[in-house]
Amino acid sequence: MGAEIHARVFDYLKWFPNGNRAVDFLTTPALASEAKPRSSTVRGYYDEWIQRKVAPYVRASLARDYRSHFRSYVLDALGDVALSELSLAHLEDLRSSLRQRSLSEKTIRNVIDGSFRAMVRDAGQDDIPAAFPFPKVRWPEKIVPGPSPFTSDERDKILDYFKAKRWKTGGFNDTKFHYPYYAFLYSLFFTGMRPSEAAAVRIRSVNLGAGTIHVERSRHLGAEAAPKTQRARRAVRLTRKNVDVLEPLFELKAMPDDYLLKNVRGEPIEPANFYDLFRDAQRALDISPLRDLYSSKDTYISLTLTNGVSLTWLSEQTGVAVPTILKHYGRFVHSSEADAFELSKIDSYERQIDLDSVQFERRFERRAPLQRETPRISKGFMVSPTGFEPVLPT
Repeated sequence: MGAEIHARVFDYLKWFPNGNRAVDFLTTPALASEAKPRSSTVRGYYDEWIQRKVAPYVRASLARDYRSHFRSYVLDALGDVALSELSLAHLEDLRSSLRQRSLSEKTIRNVIDGSFRAMVRDAGQDDIPAAFPFPKVRWPEKIVPGPSPFTSDERDKILDYFKAKRWKTGGFNDTKFHYPYYAFLYSLFFTGMRPSEAAAVRIRSVNLGAGTIHVERSRHLGAEAAPKTQRARRAVRLTRKNVDVLEPLFELKAMPDDYLLKNVRGEPIEPANFYDLFRDAQRALDISPLRDLYSSKDTYISLTLTNGVSLTWLSEQTGVAVPTILKHYGRFVHSSEADAFELSKIDSYERQIDLDSVQFERRFERRAPLQRETPRISKGFMVSPTGFEPVLPT
């Protein structure tokens, strides 16, 4: 008993089931149901729910979207609605109001079928009575843009730009070369890493002797979290040139937990900010259309597939499942030799069609109409055909 009291787990009814205060520790089901709130409003649960949506439990960009969507759209329209009374009509009214604000259909769906749906789902997991009408909402088919890779020439032009560019460092005319920007972009183009993964690389994650980078975390909006998927935890293989590019970044007194790739201020590169530099480079080089930083991964996958790299190896290298690669990048799975071989089959088929057409025309060509033969004349008399032998008139 003393141990339980000391550990603050003392159970009065266990020791004194018939004690004078036993009634104080009895809780009937009816009382329990009355004590538990029967429902919660959207606003009331959101205030509690959003406190848990912070890195590293969710990605920083996702937490930012949650806050933005609820504060800008959901709470004003449905903040006082009880979760248990949420209906399809509420969601349709919210969608109509958002459309009147000229928001894109993609943004509207992200608000309702993304952020709002996630909160109501979590409310159910927290044993809070909540209706769940989201599956009843009908959405137009999503338009998913396909990959937009650079050509090898465009890639090389961008890399040369970053290698030769002088960057502003704070003063009015203070500029300098910044090699880590070039190394960061080179590694994206030649490893297929996501920008958030490369930005989070530490010194201890790189093995130049083995030519590998171990992807253990990602970095976005100043917060670190686990990689995007479980498959994304992997060892990335480096080309020999990529090893040479990264080697100058290892400072003599570098510590294992130091970031490998830093900006001009000595801080970890932020992919969201680096995209502005990446976009400006494309404009300076007159590269069109403008692509985002993730197109570096598209470029790596498309070029490796075109060159006949094994799908299994590429899946391990990029952390993308083989079915996903085939779904989004299947049009790049070919080689010049394979193309020539398959096209030769079509050529032979076309030649056979041409040959058959010529034979058809020869077989059914239109003949010239028969000309009436001139009657035979024998010794001034006209022959009259009456059978097999001519008969002379008598």
